[in-house]
Formats: sequence, C-alpha cells, structure tokens
Amino acid sequence: MKQRGVALILVLWVLSILTLMAGSFTLTMRRETAGLSHTKENAQALAHAKSGLALAQAMLLQEDEAKRWRVDGSIYEIESETAITRIRITSEFGKIDINSVTTKLLHHVLQFAPLETQAQQELENAILDWRDEDETTRPFGAEKPEYNAAKLSYTPRNKPFRSFEELQMLKGMNADVFAWMQKIFTIYAAGQTEVEMNTSSREVLNVLPEIDVTQLDNYFFARQKAVLNHAPMPILPRIENAGQSMNSDTQNATEAEVAPDIAVVTISVETVLENEATARIDVTMEKSDGANNLPFQILVWQTDLDAPSLFSEEMNLFLIAHFFEPENVPN
Repeated sequence: MKQRGVALILVLWVLSILTLMAGSFTLTMRRETAGLSHTKENAQALAHAKSGLALAQAMLLQEDEAKRWRVDGSIYEIESETAITRIRITSEFGKIDINSVTTKLLHHVLQFAPLETQAQQELENAILDWRDEDETTRPFGAEKPEYNAAKLSYTPRNKPFRSFEELQMLKGMNADVFAWMQKIFTIYAAGQTEVEMNTSSREVLNVLPEIDVTQLDNYFFARQKAVLNHAPMPILPRIENAGQSMNSDTQNATEAEVAPDIAVVTISVETVLENEATARIDVTMEKSDGANNLPFQILVWQTDLDAPSLFSEEMNLFLIAHFFEPENVPN
C-alpha cells in the first residue's frame, strides 16, 4: 500500500512536470509565432515604403513639369486596399547651407532654436568656430580648450561639416536641437548663400527674415490650390509686402515658377498597413548623369528615423494630392 502511494506521488510529479513543459513549449511557440508575424508585417510595410520611394523617383523624372512632383515639402498620399503611404520630397537647395550661411542669417535663424538665449549664442559661435580655419575662440564659442574642458574626446575640425551628423558633435548640441536643425539646414546646397525659397518647406520659410510669417497659412492654402489646378504659384509673402493683407487679389498674384531643382533632394516615405504595422524611409539622393543607368545616387539612407510622423495632424497641412491604387487581383 505504501509503495502504491509513493508511485502515485511520482506519477503526479511527472504529470505536473510534463504539464509545465507543455505549457512552456506552447508559450514559446506563441511568442515565436507572434515574432514571425510581426517581422512579416514589418517586411510588408517596408516593401510598400520602398515602392513609394521608387514612385517618387519616377515622378521626379517626369518631363512634363505640370506632372512632376514638387520638392517643397508637399505630401503625396497613395492608398491601396491594404496600406496607406505618404511621400514628402524636400529640395536641399530650399534649405540653409550650414557651411556657407552668413553670420547674420545664422544668428537670426538660431533665435528660433529650442534653446535659452545664452545657449543659442553658444551654439551659433560653436558652429562658426567648428567650420573656420583658425584656433581662435569666438566670444561664447568653443575651440580645442573648451572641448578639452568638457572632457570630449575630439576637437573642432576647423573645416566645413562633412556630414550633417557631424553637427551632433558640437559643444552644446542636444537631440531636440539637432532634430529641429535637420528640417532647416543642409550640407548639400553646394555653398549657396541664397535659399531657393520657391522650393522651401514651411519649416524653412518660418525662420527666414524676409518672409511675412503671418501670411504663411494663406500662402500655403493658395499654393495647394495652385498645385491641384496646375496653376502658377502664388507670390511669396515677403516682409516688404507685410502691410498688405493676403486678400483675393494678393492670392491671385503669381511669380515666375522656377522649375523644381532636383539636384539633391530628401524623400521621406512612411507606410501604415491595415494591421497598423508601419515603416519609414528617409533617403537623401543626388541626381546623377545617368552613369551605370542609375538616375540618382543615394547619399544617405535611413530607416525608421525618429522624426515626426507624416501622418501627424501637423503634416496634414502639407497634403496636396491623394491617389487610390487598387491591389493587383489575380485573374
């Protein structure tokens, strides 16, 4: 009888262990299945985003300027039965070149940076000290002694910035300021000192001293209508016209349309699937001479960049066209 009791206990122990093992195996399989499903969904979203990038490249090469997609930060939306993709193209020539910007303009623009006044001055002079050729520290600036005092393992190059990411090395730089600067500054504008405002995004126009920012809402509304109607672009609301309200006559005034400059552009593509999986691609590319049968040369490729979503309420203001593309259905 005693042996039977021991055997029963052993059997119960074995059954308990087997039950735990089976439960653990089931949980592991569920997690692996969920992980595979998540990976598959992300891959599908990324494939849609890459298709959006290819479409944007094709639309930039349109010979008909009326059909060519704009490079001023406007957003195009492509909807299919399983996904929605938004594409935003910005000309690097519509930004401010960090290597050639004048001291006066740099000072003006950095007043809008998300920093206290003292920190703005320090960043301004740190930029100038980094790109100039001398070792002399400007007032509020930073050269080798200041970087050493901050226990940084590097010092200013005293040369132009080689990449935009190099700005992150500046003394006084932080993630919020760097994200803000990415929308406004560039290193790809070939040393230009004048911004091509006809291709500037709203973020850039907001900080330019010659722009009447109080009229930007009306200007972008008029520009959106012009794009949809294939009409000439409205005149930019410059400060010299600040005394004029943007009435219908002002909105109807136009200026010579400049063919979109696609020498260097940044294409941002974001896709959301019906199952809410997402993917984001940001690509900076330069129009090439057709070598190797490639119309564009990729300069920077980033995925899932930590940037405001193209589907945010703020970005809805830049949406100018919506297309519906039905999925391919087998016969």
